[in-house]
Amino acid sequence: MDELAGKALPLVPVPDLTLARTTLRTEFPYATDVIDRILVDLAPRKHVRVRPTILVGSPGSGKSRFARRLLNVLNVPHDVVPCDGISDGAFAGTARRWSTGEPSLPVALITRYRIAGPGAVLDEIEKVGTSRYNGQAHDALLAFLEQETACRFHDPYVQAPCDLSHVTWVMTANSLDGLSAPLRDRCKVISFPEPKGEHLPVLAHQIILDILAEQGLDRRWGSPLDEIELEAVTKAWPGGSLRRLRRMVEVTLGSRTIRH
Repeated sequence: MDELAGKALPLVPVPDLTLARTTLRTEFPYATDVIDRILVDLAPRKHVRVRPTILVGSPGSGKSRFARRLLNVLNVPHDVVPCDGISDGAFAGTARRWSTGEPSLPVALITRYRIAGPGAVLDEIEKVGTSRYNGQAHDALLAFLEQETACRFHDPYVQAPCDLSHVTWVMTANSLDGLSAPLRDRCKVISFPEPKGEHLPVLAHQIILDILAEQGLDRRWGSPLDEIELEAVTKAWPGGSLRRLRRMVEVTLGSRTIRH
């Protein structure tokens, strides 16, 4: 960390937004409005910094995967932080005089990826604890989401002001219940839709490719559902949770193995 002190770090250049839009719309055909609302802010920029955003949608709608793919497509190195169980203000770092001392989350990301504009996906942000013993996570985030305070955040571990203003924050939530008004005010809040039955062929094929990637298999093995398979899955999945759709696709792939 000390070797980065006083050094100018690179930023992520804005990629071809037409290509980024096409890629995301191909994978998330039901979320075209969400894609456009996010990418429009990047059009006048030279470097990527997505406005702090909260994607709000039902469980299984694909918002967490979308957040990850968004940053991947924009070439932004990032970490995914599950917020369920976080009960203090550790996001903001702790002083190095303590044995558990550690830098704030954005400083840790900048140090790890050696760039000034990494990203963080805070998954299910509404599930952080509400106790204010040792600080509260929502309160700790506020300083990172405002440009004025983020550009000179005093990290307690580094013991010096740090420019965190280029970090991208994307949050997901099943509901806005429990999110403070100051946190909501600092973010673009976007409703994330549920996929519909009409999107099944594209989504099922993407799920097949994901399963192959997880198993370390070549994507060329990922043939789409045939007419019979598609009809069977369509009857059981009219839309809704992608987790449920994935289970059906896994069963279908298993039946292919048995038939062959």
